[in-house]
Amino acid sequence: MNDEDSVNELIATLRPDSLTEEAHRRRRSADLAQAFRTPRAPHHTRRFPMPQRRPLYLITGTAVAGLAAAAIIVPQVLSGDSSPLAISAGESPGGVGGVGGVGGEAFRSTDTSTTTVNTRTVLLAAAKVSTEEPAGSGKFWYSRVRTTQLVRVAPDEYAAKIKKLLAEQDAKKEELKNKPDELNAAMKEFDKKVHELKTTRLPYAASRSETTDTWRSLGGAAGRRVTGLDMKIAFATPADEAKWKQAGSPRLADDPSGSRETLPTGVVSIDNPSLTWSNVAKLPTDKQGLKDRLLSLHEKSPASGKKQLADYLWQTGADLLTAPITPGTRAALYQVLADSASGLKSSTGVTDALGRTGVALDTTGPDDAGEAGRITYRLIFDDKTGKALELDVIEAGTAMPLLQQTFETTGYVDALGDTPAQ
Repeated sequence: MNDEDSVNELIATLRPDSLTEEAHRRRRSADLAQAFRTPRAPHHTRRFPMPQRRPLYLITGTAVAGLAAAAIIVPQVLSGDSSPLAISAGESPGGVGGVGGVGGEAFRSTDTSTTTVNTRTVLLAAAKVSTEEPAGSGKFWYSRVRTTQLVRVAPDEYAAKIKKLLAEQDAKKEELKNKPDELNAAMKEFDKKVHELKTTRLPYAASRSETTDTWRSLGGAAGRRVTGLDMKIAFATPADEAKWKQAGSPRLADDPSGSRETLPTGVVSIDNPSLTWSNVAKLPTDKQGLKDRLLSLHEKSPASGKKQLADYLWQTGADLLTAPITPGTRAALYQVLADSASGLKSSTGVTDALGRTGVALDTTGPDDAGEAGRITYRLIFDDKTGKALELDVIEAGTAMPLLQQTFETTGYVDALGDTPAQ
């Protein structure tokens, strides 16, 4: 069986009868739109932290970056250099343990109806359905993203301990200012203590969920990001909540009251500074043209010396799938990824945090201790449209992701404050 036959067979298997090739022309009619529309998420404004990226996972330059590294910044209680407060996913403070809920919303991973399928075939099927989607247009690219991440530290407790360490460091600097070798050794010991503080696991497992609305300008106008609302804390089990109370019920997140409005970043993909929200729609729409462009971007990328081409393509691909690329570019992208799909596992019937069913693409990497295959990086996309639904970073043996980004709504709009029609 050739690729075309496999793709057609997979599409027929994944789609309801009314969404087969023969019926696709009727898909936009009112009855089918009602029957098969992606469930609309509740209307929330939200807060969306933009962490750094952990190697191998892609999520939109901001998305991929966000998922992959999950830098957490505790409230600014220090003046000057606040770098000791930055906690990367690689250091994983807090850990995870048997977590079954996320921000009051169950984390849905592969369920009993999941079927493992050929990854190349899945990607080619995604390319085919992408070409059937209509092109959009607008002055802004809107996204509503729900982000859930593991609580790694209790901010007030962590800040107090950091302040104590910094006071000790200042005293040591004064004491050893004329003894450079001893001072250097003392600073290394300080760094070790900070690392231990960052990586010490909390005695309970909890998650924090927030939502963000973003309008990114596709022209010269200013965009908007609304943050600071709909923050929720959830515990893995009643026992975890009891341990938190026994610890004095420490604050686990910033004050959720109020909101903040900021300007969104202009970066689509951290690995590709030249890709902007206004020019990604001009990327090639044929496989070879897009592949050549991506190869050229890889050569110029700051990450070119650090990432293998396959890793770069995967990460950049995930970034682009959450950006305003054309259906033709999305189709070409899936074709390029299909040619570099070795090491990827795909499964159908996977649900995201909103209960939407799609196809999951998984790749794995080592954990902080270097144990291979402990961390899974997952992209879930809609098999009927090829559009990204969710990005997850999951640690083996846990029921909760280290980090999760759910793309509740994305699309073109013509004015700040507007949302795409559903």
